[in-house]
Amino acid sequence: MFRRGGRLTVETQNLRIHGIGKQADAAAWARQCERLRTMLAERWLGARQPQVWSPKCDIVLHGTLAEYLRAVGADQASTIGASLIDRAGDRIILRRIDIRADRAGWLQGALAHELTHAILADEFACEELPLWADEGMAVLADPAAKQALHLRDFHNGLRRGSSWRLAEFLSGEAALSREQIPVFYGQSLSLVKFLVDRKTPADFVSFLRRAREVGYDAALRDCYVLDGVADLERQWRRPLTGSKPTRNVFSVVATPLTLP
Repeated sequence: MFRRGGRLTVETQNLRIHGIGKQADAAAWARQCERLRTMLAERWLGARQPQVWSPKCDIVLHGTLAEYLRAVGADQASTIGASLIDRAGDRIILRRIDIRADRAGWLQGALAHELTHAILADEFACEELPLWADEGMAVLADPAAKQALHLRDFHNGLRRGSSWRLAEFLSGEAALSREQIPVFYGQSLSLVKFLVDRKTPADFVSFLRRAREVGYDAALRDCYVLDGVADLERQWRRPLTGSKPTRNVFSVVATPLTLP
């Protein structure tokens, strides 16, 4: 633990947390961040132990919107968290997460979301994780109220006809305009949750790996006993009108963090 420019930096086995304002908070917040990483890794990797991160992941806590935007760029004004993963070949050489810590619930929401991206980057270091899966899995770490908003955007897209058929959606060939981003996030959440609920989160990760080897049709038959993408679309769409917000399974009890 050390102080730079009036703000504390705390190191744990896997994380380097910058910006904690009070020394009395530092050890407790560091433990909570490590515990959250462990919970998320156990959810998606099952019984396998998560890798020790080297280099460690830098988590930078920002006390104001202006400070946050200086770090991540003005185009991120609508976000409260952003992650950056840099690779050299199949080796990760940089992990960084920026968080607006002046926003309530950042630990249970934004940090859980961005840590999910970092965990998946390790798991798929040698291959490209489909964007719909990466975002859908991360959104499952968001609070239930935020998930409900994403699902609302998706249902609005369904009514307007601006969602995607699954063959196009899964292929990664779907055109994605700025206006369609909310629908994309909602559809990603809806589809990932549908498959995760059929078996387990770790089984979904195995399905993604299998799909890389044999394609989605065969992987759905192998992993979910579904007769390819067309069958998945039929079964996924059938209950959509009655879908409900999901519960946040990653909640971490925490007291507000005071930043200078």
